[in-house]
Amino acid sequence: MNFTNNVVPPIKKPLFPGYGNDYMHHQPKKSVSLLTLFLVIICTFFVAFLLFKNFDRIGNRFAASVESTTGFQIWQEVTLSGLLQADGDLISYTHTLTLADTTIVGIKSRTLDLGLYSGMIDIQWVVQKELNDMFIIEVNVVSWWLAATWVVEWALLSGSGIYISQAGIYLPAEFGTKYTLINQWENGILKVQNIATNQLVLISYFACKKTDPNKNCSQLQQNIWASAEKTITTSYGTKLYKLEWVTSWYFSNGDNYGYFINDISEQEVKDVTDAFILPNDTYVKNTLLSKLQTLCTDGSTSLMQVTTHSLGMDLNGLIATLQWPTDIGSATCKVFIDPSLAAWGSKISYISNTTDSSGNTKPTSVITPAIDTSVDQFPINIEKTMTFTSSKMGYSIIFPSMNIAYESVNIDEDLDLPGVRCSTKMNVTKFSDKATMSDDSRVRIFSCTIKGTLNNLWNSIIQKTSANWIQFLIQILDPARSEFAANIAIN
Repeated sequence: MNFTNNVVPPIKKPLFPGYGNDYMHHQPKKSVSLLTLFLVIICTFFVAFLLFKNFDRIGNRFAASVESTTGFQIWQEVTLSGLLQADGDLISYTHTLTLADTTIVGIKSRTLDLGLYSGMIDIQWVVQKELNDMFIIEVNVVSWWLAATWVVEWALLSGSGIYISQAGIYLPAEFGTKYTLINQWENGILKVQNIATNQLVLISYFACKKTDPNKNCSQLQQNIWASAEKTITTSYGTKLYKLEWVTSWYFSNGDNYGYFINDISEQEVKDVTDAFILPNDTYVKNTLLSKLQTLCTDGSTSLMQVTTHSLGMDLNGLIATLQWPTDIGSATCKVFIDPSLAAWGSKISYISNTTDSSGNTKPTSVITPAIDTSVDQFPINIEKTMTFTSSKMGYSIIFPSMNIAYESVNIDEDLDLPGVRCSTKMNVTKFSDKATMSDDSRVRIFSCTIKGTLNNLWNSIIQKTSANWIQFLIQILDPARSEFAANIAIN
């Protein structure tokens, strides 16, 4: 062996992982680099996904710096007046608004039901995007009062405001300058919101019912009046009573509807009740009688002047009964009140009693509209029916559905109809609602004795006769049961 200066040659480091301090020092760096690369890839895919999902919004934001020829900018806050139409594509927008200069914009809302409104309205919020040369506006405030320059033209075509017949409340055009309508007044509650303060106001309403202590409006008012902490009167003459010890107010429209407003300030109660109208007897007398007169005609006779009038309830809301002389006799007219219509209502029935040369009178004409089936109807099935048979009285009632429950009770009622005396009543409702059938039936079938001929039935009552000549009156208490009631057969 040949040693030079007794120097031992250096040992070569083997080329395999995990050996030597230098290699161990660099090993962790390689591990961190792989993790970083992995994270970068994940982040890249995530960012690309977000860009893809929001490409339309980002494009609109980018375009916001360029003002369109219409004067709109993306994300611009706007207040517009125009004619609302429900003709959107239902994906990008649900309605269109035609402005005074004939410009058409698409509108939609995530917070309001635009289906509540029609005709002339005001809207507020932001321009969201442009679609096929049409700007789409996201709406969060709607008012339906009429723009000043359009009032005369639009008033000739229809009435104004919104009439909520289920609650007996008329929201005139001016109501929309202070409050926004929030809901479709379901479940006995009307929701409105103060535009200036965003205060939500809930108005609970119910149809008066003398047989129910909780809904007997006359008795409620008498009890509350005796202990009321305070009484205020609205600009339309409605008296509101502050309940003792609680933040709650009660008021009513005679024996037709009762109302409660809870948990808001006295000033807000005053403001909101000053803004809407209850078409009570005084309002009908002072405001509507002369307008409703134009509805009461049969083409050959017409009404001259009102001698008596009364206000009552029917299936669809408040009904005014008017009696007065005609040019050849007398007449009785029933009108469904709706101040939002151009005619301020719609005719239910008209009977004129003419006088012949001998001084005898007889009814010459009756006009009764068809049952209202404009709302979604309770499903019926003529092939699968349910039959009730009375072995004692010898008749059968055939219901056009098996999804019902019924009960029969003895009564003594006249239904406020002349010459009528009913001895039994059958309550009918949906099977799942059978627990509340006695207090809240949707259809009632009365077996009655009837003297003479009923020529002036309410539009919520159907008259039928069994094969053995027993008279029945079918009363509809829910418009959604109109088709069901009409298809009840009695043999």
